[in-house]
Amino acid sequence: ASKASAPVLIFLDSHIECTPGWMEPLLDRIARNSTIVVCPVIDVIDKNTLEYKVNKNLVVGGFDWNLQFNWHRVPEHENKRRGHSLAPAWSPTMAGGLFAISKAFFEKLGTYDSGFDIWGAENLELSFKTWMCGGTLEIVPCSHVGHIFRKK
Repeated sequence: ASKASAPVLIFLDSHIECTPGWMEPLLDRIARNSTIVVCPVIDVIDKNTLEYKVNKNLVVGGFDWNLQFNWHRVPEHENKRRGHSLAPAWSPTMAGGLFAISKAFFEKLGTYDSGFDIWGAENLELSFKTWMCGGTLEIVPCSHVGHIFRKK
């Protein structure tokens, strides 16, 4: 991230397929407020057939008492705050390797913890820092990317 010259950083896992128009809704949100960290809706790509399956349900990130990331339906109070099904949803946490963030805000948050050596928990750490430092996390319904999920 320190070598990037653009004002916005976009992190995507290597096993992602971006759909047409996926980036513009994310950049629009950051242009409106540089402390918003935005995530696309994550669709599923079948790991065996590579069939793209559109996710029609908007979900937000959460976690359990073991700090394992998981998905939840958008709470009713959040749907009321949004006012429209195409409005972004605030999310307590994010999935990790699929988000856009202002470079300046990423640096203000302290970037990624250099002590993390393996996959996992970086998404929760960045989520907590975002909310604690005055930012918000959003899932943007107008942005979709496909993801090949690994076996659990």
